[in-house]
Amino acid sequence: MDFLRLRHSRWLRWLSLNSCLAIAYAWTAEISLIFTTLPGTVASVWLPSGLTLGLILLFGNQILPSIALGSLWVISFDLIERDPNISLHAFVWVNFGCIAGNLVQPLLARFILKKYAQNRYFFNQVRGVLTYITAATISPMASAFIGVTSVVFAGRMEWEHYGLNWFTWWLASTLAHLIFTPVILLGKDFFSRKIPYHVVEAVLILAIFIGVSWSIFIQSYPVAYLLLLILNWTVFRYGAFVSSLLVSIVSLLAIYTTAHGLGVFVLESQNQSLLFLQSFMGVFALSSLLLSAAVEERSRAQSSLKKALDNSTKLVLERTKELRRSEALLRQTNQELQKLVHLDGLTQIANRRCFNQRLTAEWHRLYREQKPLALILFDVDYFKRYNDFYGHQQGDECLIQIAQSVKHILKRPADLVARYGGEEFVVVLPNTTQEGATIVAKRIRRTILDLRIAHNATETGEAIVTVSLGVVSGIPQGQEKPLTFVQKADQALYLAKQQGRNRIVVAGESELPRLP
Repeated sequence: MDFLRLRHSRWLRWLSLNSCLAIAYAWTAEISLIFTTLPGTVASVWLPSGLTLGLILLFGNQILPSIALGSLWVISFDLIERDPNISLHAFVWVNFGCIAGNLVQPLLARFILKKYAQNRYFFNQVRGVLTYITAATISPMASAFIGVTSVVFAGRMEWEHYGLNWFTWWLASTLAHLIFTPVILLGKDFFSRKIPYHVVEAVLILAIFIGVSWSIFIQSYPVAYLLLLILNWTVFRYGAFVSSLLVSIVSLLAIYTTAHGLGVFVLESQNQSLLFLQSFMGVFALSSLLLSAAVEERSRAQSSLKKALDNSTKLVLERTKELRRSEALLRQTNQELQKLVHLDGLTQIANRRCFNQRLTAEWHRLYREQKPLALILFDVDYFKRYNDFYGHQQGDECLIQIAQSVKHILKRPADLVARYGGEEFVVVLPNTTQEGATIVAKRIRRTILDLRIAHNATETGEAIVTVSLGVVSGIPQGQEKPLTFVQKADQALYLAKQQGRNRIVVAGESELPRLP
């Protein structure tokens, strides 16, 4: 049921479309006979040809019945009006030939455009316009041949007049294709585009156009070339549709005024007037189409270039962002690598290499500033016995606890605790006096005692892990080196071990070390 309803609806739309277009065909034919015909019933432009080509390109073969019906209507009435006693044979032959020619003409033009035009927007490029001009010129040749030959066979014309009538038919249809078909094809997309215009400019163009047209078509001044300036203006400012519309208006004005004996195209004979008028309209139409296509090509090339530049800029920005992200990731990776390079794998504090670099840097800085630098060198008492008694894995856990505990004691960013080697650790304390370094050493010793790590193989009197510490502090001097400073701390550590371990010795002090 739905299928039948849909099919009925499509059939009604098809019938309505063809009926309307048949009426439009007859109406444009009537306009051609009234307004575009010079004395002697010679049509300078056959408007239905322009209409049928545009409609075939827009709607396809579904409008062929409207062309046939419109042609039959116009030709039949014209034949009966001219000769009420026309024979049936002549009536059928003329109708058949003219209808066949009117059908072949747009179909042949569409075939040429489909075969040789690069795309359906052939007015947007010079090559497409040239293809359109070729189709608009060749297709009326076949139509004129079929139509005029049928008129001769019908006995309505002598063979000696064949060439002139063929040429008249061909030229009238060709001009219609060049002048009016572009308006139909371009108009469908015109109102969907935003065209820049100003009221003052529009009024100025209209005033100039009226003035020039009055001078040419009323006063007969030979200034028709001024219309090319207006045409160029409209092409560059408003595009192909407006310029084609201007060509159509100028052509209709030229035809109408010439038919009424006005304007610069009125010459001594009808043939001269017709040839002069048609050549003007042809050149004017060709100029409009080719110039519009060239401007459109240039505009699209500029748009493509701008788009390419925008895409390139966008691509550069994206690549720059990616590069910055990569650089940030690389910096982060380098930082992580630096940490790994300067980190002790077991205790996760600074390693010997990091200690050496930091000591050298702080030594030179504090030498320039003449401020004190302190070192605390300490190791775990009887650690070899600890390893032998508890095993290496437990020994590693012991070192980790001591390292992390000391790390949390140090509060200043410049302070550093590092693993010096084996069970030995070193603390760097910039801007720290001997008194301050001793306080930090006492905190380290007390913190490690508070860990209460069992050590049953010690001889310090405690059954827990203890440490011995050597402290040195002073202002770096030019004749000394960082290694000398380390050696002083090492000597103090050696004294602490020699004096019984689990104690602090400050380098340079003569009295016995004080326990906290």
